[in-house]
Amino acid sequence: MAFDTKRLQNCLPDVKLYAFDEIDSTSLFAKRLLNETNQPMSKIPALILANRQTNGYGRRDRQFYSPADVGVYMTMLVPMTENQLHEPGTMTLNLAVAVQQVVQKQLGVNLAIKWVNDLYQGQRKVTGILVEMLQMPTQQMQGIAAIGIGMNLNPTVFPNELQAKAGAITSAHVDREGLVAGLFEACLQNLTLPFSAVRDYYLDHSLVLNQTVELVRGKQTIQGRVVDIDTEGRLILISQQQRYQFSAGEITKVNLT
Repeated sequence: MAFDTKRLQNCLPDVKLYAFDEIDSTSLFAKRLLNETNQPMSKIPALILANRQTNGYGRRDRQFYSPADVGVYMTMLVPMTENQLHEPGTMTLNLAVAVQQVVQKQLGVNLAIKWVNDLYQGQRKVTGILVEMLQMPTQQMQGIAAIGIGMNLNPTVFPNELQAKAGAITSAHVDREGLVAGLFEACLQNLTLPFSAVRDYYLDHSLVLNQTVELVRGKQTIQGRVVDIDTEGRLILISQQQRYQFSAGEITKVNLT
């Protein structure tokens, strides 16, 4: 079922809305949109929304399965100042909190956050967030960030390679227009905050805090226990009685205790 674009535009009157029943990728469209004009700032803030994606992607260009009618696939184009990039490592953590809070408030589902910014229902990933800087800010000019959110709302038949990894948030009917509007507004709000303002909430809803994990960085795999996520968003891990801090990497396994 396509989105009710008239209702959504009424919810977000100051946002340029581009809605599609099917598209290759909302993030790819966002990039094309900015390349069409010499005045990209006139096109933001913007929301690109699709009922289905044929080439959705996430971190490391991994495909994000995006079937029709059962999810939210959206990219926000938003202005970004130098001050907001003062702590670039925490930007996606702030966004994960925003998404978690909206889902809990609107759907009554308490998702867990896997560092850095994936959201899980139990042991299955249900939402991914991807931030791409399309134009870096300077003292003279605002930057432009593309914030992609892929959310598996309702159950579907996943491809074989995803069946043990991916899940859905709820089997209940979801007001997708209300959810999208809430996500847009909450993400914009959280981008203006320092991570310190939401860090306690992030830690309270962390999937990995006090758990033994495997962290992959390039060709290196490190196993240890997560003891903190610091004020700069870094993962603090104890491995073989040594304390490490990581600003990047991918947690590939969580041993819940």
